[in-house]
Amino acid sequence: MHRFPSVDSLRRLRLLIAASAIAFALVACDRAGDPATAEPEVQVHTHFTPQAELFVEFDPLVAGAKSTFAAHFTRLSDYKPVTTGTVEVILSGGNAPTERFRVGAPRAPGIFAPTVVPRATGRRQLALVLAAPGLQSRHELGEVVVHADAAAALKAGPAPGAAEGEIGFLKEQQWTTDFALEAVRPRALRESVSAPATIRAAGDGAAEVVATVPGTLRATGDFPALGDRVARGQTLAMLVPRLATGTDAASLQAELAAARSQAALADAEAARMQRLHAQEAVSLRRLQEALSAQQVAQAQLRAARQRVSLLGGGSGGIAVKAPLAGAIARVPVANGAAVEEGDLLFQIVDRRELWLEAHVSEADAARLDRPTGAAFDLPGLDAPVEVHAGDNGRLVGVGSVIDPETRSVPVVFALSAPEARIAINQNVQARVFTGRTRQALSVPAGAVIDDGGQRVVYVMRGGESFSRVPVTLGLRDGDRYEVLEGLQAGDRVVSRGAMQVRLAAATPEAMGHGHAH
Repeated sequence: MHRFPSVDSLRRLRLLIAASAIAFALVACDRAGDPATAEPEVQVHTHFTPQAELFVEFDPLVAGAKSTFAAHFTRLSDYKPVTTGTVEVILSGGNAPTERFRVGAPRAPGIFAPTVVPRATGRRQLALVLAAPGLQSRHELGEVVVHADAAAALKAGPAPGAAEGEIGFLKEQQWTTDFALEAVRPRALRESVSAPATIRAAGDGAAEVVATVPGTLRATGDFPALGDRVARGQTLAMLVPRLATGTDAASLQAELAAARSQAALADAEAARMQRLHAQEAVSLRRLQEALSAQQVAQAQLRAARQRVSLLGGGSGGIAVKAPLAGAIARVPVANGAAVEEGDLLFQIVDRRELWLEAHVSEADAARLDRPTGAAFDLPGLDAPVEVHAGDNGRLVGVGSVIDPETRSVPVVFALSAPEARIAINQNVQARVFTGRTRQALSVPAGAVIDDGGQRVVYVMRGGESFSRVPVTLGLRDGDRYEVLEGLQAGDRVVSRGAMQVRLAAATPEAMGHGHAH
């Protein structure tokens, strides 16, 4: 009985041929006249269900002969190998009894190797059924031929439908990298316009605390530091006013005591003059002089009290309080610093809501129907930051006047609970969603590679073969690009791991060869 070579030997042979075109030509010439060395093509199928991907290779089926399947099963939930479970190969139809061949465990992670020895010849329907914990997947591979003998299998030639790409990337490589596929299909994409934008504090979300008088800033405890949370009305520090030359706190207290004494004497004298005037013992002029002296003494007392109050009772100074709750964003002065009136002491920002202020060019302003949100990229973040009106933000307003210098219209969105990495006054490039949508083919932004200035994606042609496909892109919606040319609905693009496939194409020897079948 003729024995077909194993899947391993066939794959190694194909890789050897691909590595050396000259060697291939020589071997082909030698074998052309030797039918005994001719070998039938290995059968290859790739099939998807919603739960799993099957990539299977096996020798042509011959009645009474063993054909060991190399069935690679991948979970589509995480694109990792199926490590437990059973696989059943089913041959049915063709007016012959159904034949089943089962293997109870994988030979290696993700690779099941059931041995099939068909009995009935002719055209049969082939299916592989995977049963694993939490995963049931039936793969209908269609019609196969069970040949009567090896000569018939060799004469039949290669099986149809085994698509091959120019780039090899093995399942063992896919399983050990961050890898995923996505089927291209029409999706609703939001139209947007690109605009430069700035992250700002909300309209009532920032405050600057300035010195009201010249003086010295003193801490009341821990001096406020960058990032500290503060409450509204909280005392941040004390501002000790700068006194006139030769004047100190003790002198002010003495002046206050003297003013109190003078005021008390003036009060008593005014009261005495009023009694005497009532008895007609003194003239009206004397009474008026006493009342005037009383008013002067009271004014001097009030002035002395005010001077002392500027020192906080002579011990601390003027309390510097937080006008709103938030975080300290700037502290341009230090504890003990001498400041002038109007100097910035603290800047406080309430980060519970930030504003994204985009400047849409006048050429795009007419496209702003009902802006529904915006998105912008930040260095270090894997996905764009999106603002959805009614969800995590709101539309603050759209300008109606073109700025004469920038020739743009402001569009402002409020972003609730922003990430800490979003900085105030940061400039970003934003996309403002116009409120219109359209159906179009699209791919994730991670699927697109800039290859020497050309945008390309990698499309799976078979379980381990891929093609480099240039694409023409349209609008961007969040982390997706519209595809205008290059792809068709149903194509499966590499959505994660595209750079690894590109490296495999550039340096196939560095990516490894062969299987652990």
